[in-house]
Amino acid sequence: MKIKLHKFLHENKTIELKLLTFSTSDQKIFKKTFNLWKQLNGIIKNNLKGTRILNLPDALSESIVCKELGFGKLISARSTASYSTSFDAFDYKNNKRIQVKCSTSTGPSSFGPKSVWDEIYFLDMWNNGNLNGEYKIYLIPNNFIYNIKVNKNQKMSDQQDQSRRPRFDLRSSIIIPNKIEPIREGKI
Repeated sequence: MKIKLHKFLHENKTIELKLLTFSTSDQKIFKKTFNLWKQLNGIIKNNLKGTRILNLPDALSESIVCKELGFGKLISARSTASYSTSFDAFDYKNNKRIQVKCSTSTGPSSFGPKSVWDEIYFLDMWNNGNLNGEYKIYLIPNNFIYNIKVNKNQKMSDQQDQSRRPRFDLRSSIIIPNKIEPIREGKI
């Protein structure tokens, strides 16, 4: 892992992002974190009789996507004016804000009402319930996200406009019906 400072202009504002970048050697910490997460979920399920597993830590899911796709994980930002940092990572080769969603179950993803991004990626680790570290990464077209019906009367964009947190399952609502193919597959 290395820190990278990236400066660029956005709407005539100078933005400096502090990003965490990854290499193949970081795979060891990913694997260790994943195994500890699985161990904790085993304790919760078997010993404490929990009814569902914990979400995969966002630090791990975002780091996996960043390593695989050559992005930097957002640590902080400085700007000459206000600049929203409600995104997870940054494609510093193309100056794009990246949102990362991950699933290790069949449950919904939640979106903040003020979330911003240029591209959104979905890290699917469900594997039909076989949490073995295998994953698929999908690039989800923005028009599919904003126009998805989250209830009988509202699209995602409607709920964001109302400062609500829209929730829906990306896999069953967008990926499967639209036959979106993964752009990358791997294993921790």
